[in-house]
Amino acid sequence: MVVDPLIGLIAGYAVLVVVSLRRGSALAAIAAMITVYAILSSTPTQLFMALINLLDWNDIRVFIFIWFSLFIAGILKEVGVLNRMVSGFSSITCRGSMVGVPALIGLLPMPGGALVSAMALRDQFFSTGLSREWATFINYWFRHVWVPVWPLFQSILITAAVLEIDPLAVVNYSWPAGVIALIMGLAVSVPVLAKIRCNGGNGRLYDLAYGLWPFLAIALIAFGTPLGLLGSLIVTAFLVILIYKPRMAQIKAALRFATSPRIHAILLEALFFKELLIITSAPQSLMEASHGLPVELIVFLTPFIMGLSAGGENFFAATAMPLLRDIIGYGANVDGGLLLLAYAGGFLGVMMSPVHLCIVLTTEYFHASPAKVLGIVFIATLLSSIASFMLVEGLALIS
Repeated sequence: MVVDPLIGLIAGYAVLVVVSLRRGSALAAIAAMITVYAILSSTPTQLFMALINLLDWNDIRVFIFIWFSLFIAGILKEVGVLNRMVSGFSSITCRGSMVGVPALIGLLPMPGGALVSAMALRDQFFSTGLSREWATFINYWFRHVWVPVWPLFQSILITAAVLEIDPLAVVNYSWPAGVIALIMGLAVSVPVLAKIRCNGGNGRLYDLAYGLWPFLAIALIAFGTPLGLLGSLIVTAFLVILIYKPRMAQIKAALRFATSPRIHAILLEALFFKELLIITSAPQSLMEASHGLPVELIVFLTPFIMGLSAGGENFFAATAMPLLRDIIGYGANVDGGLLLLAYAGGFLGVMMSPVHLCIVLTTEYFHASPAKVLGIVFIATLLSSIASFMLVEGLALIS
């Protein structure tokens, strides 16, 4: 007997926590969560449809994007560029580099991009005695503080199209969500970072720029030419090989990393669970549970639930924003406070999602406990949510 998706989600998340606390890998914990949800809340037909949907180009190209991203990162790691970039930042501020490097790389909207900054910072994180869970959180959280601020993120472009306003107008209302996320992330992280052993690097500021140009090239080519993200990744991969001239052994090592079975298996899990949640109408079931709440909570929770369910910024913008269009307003009649709450809700829901590609890939890469990582993320998300509501209420009182 198939039960309500909400019950399946609760049971699935509970199993994920139990498996990860028993030192199960992220791969095993997510597999257990999917299994429980599939047994409780889906039919064989829905399971088959979810598998078939993985053949959709939107999902296939995620594998291609991530393969090229990891190949480029692998080359940069093998030739020492990532280490030079971290060393250059550390020479300015060691602890700041642990926050700053993910944030800099986060300026490039790229599926699974947190894994790139995780590769860059792995040695520094663990040489300081920082736990795997805190390393995962810091790398993951600060990689995404730009989502409500940087107009290159597709969620901003989609929201602008739905509400019939300019993307910069969306940013004009949504930017406080990014600032709040930064402040709350620091509030959670600084007490931990203050206790670690952290020595400044012996690099120079030039080393930071030396390592950043490939990421800037990807952004410039993707958004300044007709090639798009895939074309920019291919071109940048050739440029990286041409400029850094890696040895054949280094290229082979990068290829092995980019085709890592564990990385692509966990990516497959995340995408399959997303498809299964959508097919079983899990977001709609969660939304129905929020009926009767104040309008501000509905505006916040609707995109939060969509983001939590699918783990992608584009999904909450494409599904929740059209539902909220008449409530938030559109064109010249947009309510700035409600738009801020809606975007903050979607952004924070995505950050809390256990199937967000960045968190599952980084958790697996660092061999961290998914439950413990999500526990830290929950604290930062809760603080950010409260601060967002307080800001909107405060602005309403002033006006």
